[in-house]
Amino acid sequence: MAESNLTIEKGKPDMLASDKRGPLSASVGWGYTIAFLLMLFIFLILVPDAEGPSPWDAVAFQKGLLEMFANFRILDELADLSIVKVADVGKGLLKVDLDLVSVSNRKFGWAPFSIAILFVAIALLLRGIRQRFLAGHFGIHSSVKGQISTYFFGRGINLFFPFGPGDLGSAQALTQNGTSEKSSLKVVYYNRVFEVIGITVVLLAGFLYLGWEGAVEPFIWTALIFAAVVTLTRPLGPSSKETKRYNIPARIWDAFNGRAFVQALRELRSNSRLLFGLSLLSAITLGIEIIGYWSIKQAFSSPMDDYVLMKDMTFVHFAIVIAVANIARIIPYTFASFGIYEIVSVFMFRIFGEGYLSGTTVTLLDSLLINGLTLIFFLFSLFLSKHPSILETWRNFFSQSAVRFQTEFLRTSNPGSEQNASLISGEKDE
Repeated sequence: MAESNLTIEKGKPDMLASDKRGPLSASVGWGYTIAFLLMLFIFLILVPDAEGPSPWDAVAFQKGLLEMFANFRILDELADLSIVKVADVGKGLLKVDLDLVSVSNRKFGWAPFSIAILFVAIALLLRGIRQRFLAGHFGIHSSVKGQISTYFFGRGINLFFPFGPGDLGSAQALTQNGTSEKSSLKVVYYNRVFEVIGITVVLLAGFLYLGWEGAVEPFIWTALIFAAVVTLTRPLGPSSKETKRYNIPARIWDAFNGRAFVQALRELRSNSRLLFGLSLLSAITLGIEIIGYWSIKQAFSSPMDDYVLMKDMTFVHFAIVIAVANIARIIPYTFASFGIYEIVSVFMFRIFGEGYLSGTTVTLLDSLLINGLTLIFFLFSLFLSKHPSILETWRNFFSQSAVRFQTEFLRTSNPGSEQNASLISGEKDE
């Protein structure tokens, strides 16, 4: 098995990927499969809101689908394609009521739509700038090219592949542009650490605002939903035998690579100004992104026509939902966190009293917005600076996981084979 260009130092926590489990091919297949299964569950079971004991209701499914088409304001286009027909007029597979036509033809909010694009784009840029600040902190000279664009290169790779190979891609791109391997790894990983810190700050602020009575139930549901995510998903590669599948705290610890995360926080404590400054920047960045998501929701509403998506949803509740969903996005088990981000977001909206249909509509708008802008920034990054091959990055990522899998298998199945395990993993005694 070919070794990656970036190696992990012996005795040091693997900063770009936590210990993994399971056969690699099955893990990759599951990474794509679970994404589509979760989306099917949302569209076939949650959105229809079936009546009766059966979770499946064909009539409710058709009704929910048409309502979502109306929310997206595309009924006219679907009628032109003979997919839907209004009452008995025209040809189409699905019959639409006049009420849904009026919903679909409501006035579009171009002003909030423009704000949404601007704010989410700013939030993405601030994440790249945060990586640039970290590069300076870890001694990377300002003359090194692509310190911001490498962030978008890695984030773009994660749109297509599961398990977050984009982190490795960003690190390899920095190394290719003249940075040391160790500094590249630390910059990319610490950027992720500050993302988690920013989400935590926003969540704590939201729960504090709600007070004890208002925050208890959302907090409990947040913990349960997150536990379900790490239980249903399948990380890539091996893990120690002590980590059982339903040992939820251990799985969360593995998912966030807890050992490296704690080590990073300890190192950051020695530079309180950096810790405070980038933590504040991270919280502001997420706040700007939340405003962007709120704006895209308003753009597809029409207050003048008395139609507002999630009319009774407060901004604080909305911010908590986005923060929790972004925690799920931090662990990229699926490509672009597809399916996982959506299911967490939809359930969180439901916890705050919104229907599955409106929750799914807003969640899909958010995903289309952030992933669409990410793709644009990714394409720009390919032209702005030199980057490694995308497929080669994935192969390197997979190869690293294979080496870790073989190493862990030898160490756990035959404790006396430490020397052979070290040879396979490419480690050398100092």
